Amino acid sequence: MIRGQNPRAPHERGVPGAGRAAAAAPLRTRRCRAAPPTTTVAVERPAAASAPTCEVGGVLHTPHPSSFLNNNTSFAEEFRIRGNECGADQHANITTIANLLQEVGGNHGVALWGRADSGFASMPGMDHLIFVATRIQLRMEAYPKWGDLVRLETYFAEDGRLATRRDWHITDAITGAYLGAATSTWVTINMDTRKLSKLPDSVRSRWLSLAPSPPRAVLPPEATKRKLPDFPADAALTGPLVSARRSDVDPNGHINNVCYLSWALEAVPQKVYEKYNLMEVEMDFKAECHAGDTVQVLGHPLTDLSNGNGCAQQFLHALRKPDGGEVWRARTTWVPKAKK
Repeated sequence: MIRGQNPRAPHERGVPGAGRAAAAAPLRTRRCRAAPPTTTVAVERPAAASAPTCEVGGVLHTPHPSSFLNNNTSFAEEFRIRGNECGADQHANITTIANLLQEVGGNHGVALWGRADSGFASMPGMDHLIFVATRIQLRMEAYPKWGDLVRLETYFAEDGRLATRRDWHITDAITGAYLGAATSTWVTINMDTRKLSKLPDSVRSRWLSLAPSPPRAVLPPEATKRKLPDFPADAALTGPLVSARRSDVDPNGHINNVCYLSWALEAVPQKVYEKYNLMEVEMDFKAECHAGDTVQVLGHPLTDLSNGNGCAQQFLHALRKPDGGEVWRARTTWVPKAKK
């Protein structure tokens, strides 16, 4: 099993707490190629009626095994929020969620076709090609707390002639409550030349056979792929000058894109960061960044910061190299935290 050792059946979508029952019989398993001998992924099957299993008086529930759903066209995985992934309010932050998106997306690929020698879960036959994100949009209705169990379901689809799309649906694994959703656009590049390359037709056909039909969209199409404004010549907000570290490099050989998001948040005014929740981030990836690169963190308000009485706030963000080249641009939307 990829994560979790309690062999219980996956819970049903949309039913609070459904599926947390212990299985009455062993699950049929699907072995991941190129994975360790003990690594298996549970195949979807109905939950058996039995008493739920939990630890410490019901405070910490055991995650379900990772599982394929909907005739093996989507993949779900559960994660417990760890203390080092939370802020002072004991809630997970946006970078925690972004890291989970990457993890479950990569695990989906590994569960389908095994672990590749390079890149993030590249398919057999890609021959030095890797998937890289060009855009990610993440929208959160609520953030989980330390110790909470979250469930992410993910699936992919075709997105034009050269691009692909991956979506995520995020819920509370115990109650079934909706937490958020994300969508993303990916292209393939040659790992050696770092130039855009077309996915071979044979690989693309196999890949599409594993996608939902008809395609599913986790966010309304009209709310996605909205053009970000040009960044102004004079940024109103300036963050630190960041030096990309070797420890920030991911399996694709460049700085992990979650680092961009964490750097950008350093330009957000302290009052907004403390009193508001980051509800949505829309990110465009412009260029790669590598270990040793220096990046300037810039921000600019899109709303009137003086009008902070219960109003949402928006910011435009940019990461630039010393030569002026733009690495990343994003728009964030913040809403006031609920008063206790």
